Amino acid sequence: MQSPGERCELCGVALASEHRHLLNLSNRAILCSCQACSILFNARGSGSGQYRLIPERYVALPDFRMTDEQWEALMLPVNVVYLFQNSVEQRLMAFYPSPAGATESLLSLENWEELVGNNPVLQELEPDVEALLINRVRDRHEYYIVPLDACYRLVGLIRMRWRGLSGGEEVWSEIARFFAEMNRRASEQMSVKGGSDAGSEL
Repeated sequence: MQSPGERCELCGVALASEHRHLLNLSNRAILCSCQACSILFNARGSGSGQYRLIPERYVALPDFRMTDEQWEALMLPVNVVYLFQNSVEQRLMAFYPSPAGATESLLSLENWEELVGNNPVLQELEPDVEALLINRVRDRHEYYIVPLDACYRLVGLIRMRWRGLSGGEEVWSEIARFFAEMNRRASEQMSVKGGSDAGSEL
């Protein structure tokens, strides 16, 4: 099913309502992509290395190890953050959503190596296009590996829905729904993977 008025930002063809995204490495902008362009840019280094196809992997990390001290050392003003490796700048970047949009944390991220040591799954993060998403809103301790466009969507949600000083109940309900969706997507992918693994043993 095509999405009314939405077109591939590389070739201009009309897009289906469900379509992939590409990341422009030079400016971190996300572009809507048709299937053909997604296939074209799927190989790393294609498109002169300017674009990366954003994966569709969602992984919940219920056994993630992060102490309150490690969290507090980030000194973030909010309780949601996403972290990813920037291959262009060759460094880890951390952003948190705010009413003004995504805000980069310019504080030291020295604890990252310790986190990776305690959570080897972080070594699987695809640079630029996958992020560790942390949710500590209202005493939750939730950790996910998600596509970068999911983080951008969360930022947009908060920017659009935030009202007044505290945000208002609507935005907090939307945030709760967003993370419920992250859980659902991760569970669905785990179920599919589990079924495939079981089938391979027959």
